[in-house]
Amino acid sequence: MGEQFTDQILTSLKIIGRIKEGQKVCVRDGLIHIETKSSGVVSSIKRWLHGDNRFTTLSYIKNVVNNTLDLCKVCNDQDLKNALDDSIVGMSSLAVTYGNDATTLATIEVLQERIKKNISIKLNGVRVVGDPQGDNSQQKVRGRN
Repeated sequence: MGEQFTDQILTSLKIIGRIKEGQKVCVRDGLIHIETKSSGVVSSIKRWLHGDNRFTTLSYIKNVVNNTLDLCKVCNDQDLKNALDDSIVGMSSLAVTYGNDATTLATIEVLQERIKKNISIKLNGVRVVGDPQGDNSQQKVRGRN
C-alpha cells in the first residue's frame, strides 16, 4: 500500500480518536471532520444541506477500521496499531453522543470489539493482547516471538 494511503488512514484514525462527547462528525471530500459547533438550528440546516448523518459517518469509520486491520495484516506498522487503539476513545465518545440510538451503539461496539480482538502490541519480545472486555490493565500473554 502507498504511503499516501497509509497517511490518510492514520489521519482519519487520529481525528476519530479526538472526538469528544457531544461533538458531531461529518465526512467531506473523503475526510472525516469534527464540527466545531454542532448544535442549533443553523448547524442542523447545514448538516441537512450537506447530507451529514450518523450513518454516513459510521460507514466511513467502519471503512477506516477495516482498511487499517487489512493493512496491519500485511505490514507490522506500530503507528497504525497505536492510532487504531486510540480511536476507541473517540468511538466511545460517539457512543455517548448517540446513546439513544441502539443501532449506532451496536455498530460502535462491534467495531471496538473487532479492534481489541485484532490488536496486539509487542512489549519486550512478548506479544500482549488487550483484554476484550476493555480492561487493558489485565493483559494476557499470548506467546513469545
